[in-house]
Amino acid sequence: MSRASRFIKSSAIYFVGNILTKLISFFLLPLYTAKISTADMGYYNTSVNYLNILIPVVCLEIWSAIMRYMYDYTETESRYNSVYNGLAIFGGSLVVYTAIFVCLQAFASIQCLWLIYLYGLFTMLQNVYTYSTRGLGHNTTFAVSGLVGSLVNCLSNIFMILVLHMTLTSLYIAMILGLFTQCAIMESKVKLIGHAKGFHVDGGKVKSMMKFALPLALNSACFWFLSGYNTVAVTNTLGLEANGIYAVAGKFTTALSLVSTCFTLAWQELVFSMGNEKEDKSAFYTKASNYYIKFLYAGLLALVPFVKLIFPFMIGKAYAASFPLVPLYLFATVASIYSNFLGNIFSAEKHTRIVFYSTLAAAAVNVALFHLLIHRIGTQAANIALLAGFLVNIVMRIVILRKSVAVKLDYTVIIGGTVLFAAAFYVYSTMGMAANAVCLAAVCALSLYVLRDLLKKLGAAVHRRTA
Repeated sequence: MSRASRFIKSSAIYFVGNILTKLISFFLLPLYTAKISTADMGYYNTSVNYLNILIPVVCLEIWSAIMRYMYDYTETESRYNSVYNGLAIFGGSLVVYTAIFVCLQAFASIQCLWLIYLYGLFTMLQNVYTYSTRGLGHNTTFAVSGLVGSLVNCLSNIFMILVLHMTLTSLYIAMILGLFTQCAIMESKVKLIGHAKGFHVDGGKVKSMMKFALPLALNSACFWFLSGYNTVAVTNTLGLEANGIYAVAGKFTTALSLVSTCFTLAWQELVFSMGNEKEDKSAFYTKASNYYIKFLYAGLLALVPFVKLIFPFMIGKAYAASFPLVPLYLFATVASIYSNFLGNIFSAEKHTRIVFYSTLAAAAVNVALFHLLIHRIGTQAANIALLAGFLVNIVMRIVILRKSVAVKLDYTVIIGGTVLFAAAFYVYSTMGMAANAVCLAAVCALSLYVLRDLLKKLGAAVHRRTA
């Protein structure tokens, strides 16, 4: 199968699974903003962000190493060996993770502590299963499990909030049930437990995987200071209510993540599978990077006026202050997505140290700008700092890529897209529904024109695939 066909097939599978999963979650926003207080939403968001730094550091981001090393082999049994060598590291991580929560129980008073523990535990298991399932080629199982898990999560939330009148605890319990369901479905297909019989740890491979994974774990810690830190810092400086409002503004990035995740997962598989090839990759990486930039700008420019049109119908009055935060949050998310896109290239080449160093510099910029601006302009400082941090991250990675694999970006698209975003932001902030509807139509027409070559190539690839 050609690279284009493989990429399209993987993207299509992920798209179907992700679009249904994310839409289910997105349309629960009216329920959440009507029934859950801003303080509870802020607490939940803050606790999840603490987990987002703890989990990859404690687990050494071992799931990424598992998947990358699986692509060193073509035989299924050898790929399972990579999984179990990674699980040998993961077992020690579980002991450390549990010990941390035992200490927290003894020395601190934390609301919903053991629900937070279970949330983190099943998040770790879900990461191991999803990366292993994709590495074994069962992408459909991965997508279906995500969809079913999301349905369980959402239906559980609806029942607990509307029938049992639960609030904060329902968010944790529903997510735990959803993650458990997803893991159970993937286990029924890949049977990691069943294949474990007679397996022996390869000390050399474990050492190699730890060497690969350690920079990614450090990168995740730095990445938290580039993204999750802002959530906690908003709580500490402006309060849980402000954090809840900031969290709801972030929910509108779901649409970007919705589509980009499909391509990012397919892209990760593609570049990981190319990691051991010796051919010149400059032209391939350059073309893919420039197409992805166009795609992300098209999504960003369409979402800004679209959010203006749907905001009054989706968000409760208590969260109205999130409205001006959305556009810059979207722009920062685009930068984050593209940064991750570039990071996967370095991971494929097993140059994970570069990923860490670029994230460290970006995190420093984010933290410094946040504290410089937060008392002057309020919550919007979190978006500005986040955007600046990711831009630093992208610039560093592009400079290094230009030297190593000669990636060349189309800067006219970047400059033009940024200018158009500024115009869309102005229309969003100062004009009414009609003007934003016109803006949305114009953006869609322009995007179809700019992406016409890509759409033709995708259409041709699909035609060859089905012929």
